[in-house]
Amino acid sequence: MRNRNLGRLAGGGSSILVVFLMLLLVTLGVLAMVSSDANLKLARKGVSWIKGYYMLEAGGEALLDTVSQGLIHADSLRYTEGNAFEGAFGRLLADYLGEYMDGAGKKLPYGAVINEIRVEPDGSGSVTVTAMLSREHESIDQHLLVQAMVFAGTGESDTGGFRILQWKQYQEPFEYETKLELWK
Repeated sequence: MRNRNLGRLAGGGSSILVVFLMLLLVTLGVLAMVSSDANLKLARKGVSWIKGYYMLEAGGEALLDTVSQGLIHADSLRYTEGNAFEGAFGRLLADYLGEYMDGAGKKLPYGAVINEIRVEPDGSGSVTVTAMLSREHESIDQHLLVQAMVFAGTGESDTGGFRILQWKQYQEPFEYETKLELWK
C-alpha cells in the first residue's frame, strides 16, 4: 500500500516542476521584453536630445559665420575710414549684426532662435559679442550661450579674427512640486 502512494506523488511532482518552470520562464521573458522596451525608449530620447543639441550648435555656428562676415565687411571699410577705423570697429560690427539685435526671436538655421545679442567694445580694435540662443526641444527649451572676442587686424598681413570665450549649453532648472498632496 505504501508503494502505491509513493508512485502517485512521483508522477505529480514532475508535472508541478514543469508548470513552475514554465511560469518562471514566461515571467522572465515578459520582464526582459519590458526592460528592453524601456531601454529602447530611453535610447530614442537620448538620440533626440543629442540631435536637438547639435541643431542648437549649428545655429551657434551660423551666428559665428555671420560675425565672421561682419568682420570681413568691417575690414573692407578699414581703407575708407583710415585711422578712425579703430574706434569705429565696434559700431561697424554692431551695425552689421543690427538685424539680429533689433529684437529677440530672430531665426537661425535648424530652429535656433536668438533671444539676446550684445556687442560691447573692449578697447581699440576689439569687441565682445555675447549671444543667447535657444531651441525648443519637446516640452523644454535648450539654451546656448556664445561669447566671442572679435578683433580687427592691423593691416593686410594681420587680418582680424575672433576667439571663443564661452560656449555653454544649459537648460532651465527643473521646478519641483512645492506641496505634495498624497491623500486626495
